[in-house]
Amino acid sequence: MPLLGNAEKAELEKLILERFTEHYEAQGASALLVEGLRVVVNASGIALDRGETEDALAAVEVRSLFTALCYVSGGTLAIPRDALETLASEATSAAASQINRIVPDR
Repeated sequence: MPLLGNAEKAELEKLILERFTEHYEAQGASALLVEGLRVVVNASGIALDRGETEDALAAVEVRSLFTALCYVSGGTLAIPRDALETLASEATSAAASQINRIVPDR
């Protein structure tokens, strides 16, 4: 049985989108595509870091997500605001996959 079901994933996605939006508004359109920026899920919540968190439940590099890769490989180092939801959804799927691997198969 996975740790994160649909309701938990929906809440996680909401929190990740909030962090992305805060970062976007504070740092600008290119800030989410900075090399090494990660979405981190830990006991205290969701954060963005550059590798400082060592014992995260999940850590997903933003540039590894499909939407981010499309912009980076297309030569654009800025992401439009309307892509944040898609980026948050992809980050949620990747993070949930890492978290759900914590529970051994029974």
